[in-house]
Amino acid sequence: MYRYKCIISYDGHNYMGFQIQEELKTIELEIKIALKKLLGEDIKIYPSGRTDRGVHAKGQVIHFDLDRLIPTDGIKNGVNAFLPEDIYFKSVELVDLAFHARFSCKSKEYRYYINIGEYDPLKANYCINITNLNLDIMRLAIKKFEGKHDFKGFASASIDERKDTVKEIYYTEINEIDGYLEFVFIGTGFLKYQIRRMMGLIVEIGRGKEPLEMIDVVFEKKDPSISHKSLDGRGLYLYKVNY
Repeated sequence: MYRYKCIISYDGHNYMGFQIQEELKTIELEIKIALKKLLGEDIKIYPSGRTDRGVHAKGQVIHFDLDRLIPTDGIKNGVNAFLPEDIYFKSVELVDLAFHARFSCKSKEYRYYINIGEYDPLKANYCINITNLNLDIMRLAIKKFEGKHDFKGFASASIDERKDTVKEIYYTEINEIDGYLEFVFIGTGFLKYQIRRMMGLIVEIGRGKEPLEMIDVVFEKKDPSISHKSLDGRGLYLYKVNY
C-alpha cells in the first residue's frame, strides 16, 4: 500500500464546499472524478478538514492510498489535466502510512480578506468590501481570541453536541496590504463557521456597533445566537496546514 499526500489550492466560488453532497458541485467530487479518470478506479480521499460554500484554499491537504506505486509527478500532472481550472494540485508526495491528513495535523492557518477601499467587481468573489473600520480596536479584538477557549458561542448553531468545542488559537494578526485588511488565525483547529462568526463580531466592534467586551460575553454565554452574523465565506482562505 502506498500513501500519497497532496497539497491543493482552489477557488471555492463555484462550489458548495469541499465535502461531497450527493450530486451538488463540490471540491471533493471534482477531485474524485479526476482521480477516477486518471487511475481507472474510485479513490477515497481524506482531507485535513472541510471548507464551506464559497471558501477558498491555498494549502488544503488530502491523502489517499493506492495498491500500486505511481510516480508522484505522474499523479500531479495527470490529475491536473482532468481537473477544472479552479482546482489545482500544487504538490504530490509519498508519505509513511502513519500519516493522516486530518489526524496528523498540528495546526491550521486561515486568512480572511476585507477590501477597505473602493468596491472592485473583479475582486468581489474573493473578499468583502467594508469601509470606515477602526483598525486599532480591531487589533485589540482579534487578540482576545488567542489562547485556549470554548468556542461554542462562535460555532454553527447546529454543531453536534458531542463535539469538543474547546480549541486553542496560537496566533492572530491584522495586516494592511494595498487597501486590504488581512486577518490571520493560526490554531489547533476551527469549528464550523467559527472564523466567520469571529470575523462578524470583530467587524461590528470595528464599526463601533458593539463594545470590545462583547467577545467576553459570547465566551461566557456560549450562545451562537448572540455572536452576530458570520461574514461571507468568499473572504476566507484555508492558507496552510502544518504537520
